[in-house]
Amino acid sequence: MEVELGQLAQKNGSSDQVKEFGQEMVTDHTKLNDELGNAAKKEGFQVPTDLSAKQRAQIQSLSKVSGKKFDSKYAQLMVKDHTEDLAAFKKAKSTTGKPELKKAIADAIPVIEHHLEMAKKM
Repeated sequence: MEVELGQLAQKNGSSDQVKEFGQEMVTDHTKLNDELGNAAKKEGFQVPTDLSAKQRAQIQSLSKVSGKKFDSKYAQLMVKDHTEDLAAFKKAKSTTGKPELKKAIADAIPVIEHHLEMAKKM
């Protein structure tokens, strides 16, 4: 979701800060998706290839706005989303017994923390 919303931020955002954050989301989350997906596959997990209905609805809702209204809604969603992601990743790191996946999760946590701090500043 962060990749698609990052692309949308570059298109519909009004501030340079939002557009730059969107670009970072595309770059970082594409990399994270690849790394986590590869680690999960190596550990025998099936990796989802589609977004959830809720995520699709969030993208659809944001695609209908632009400018400062987009900036505000996008920033709020990114704070909420990264807060939830961070909690989920910390829990997964402490509960998984799969070494490759645990390493990928541990490597992702600082990136998510960084994104959360950036989102809060938006």
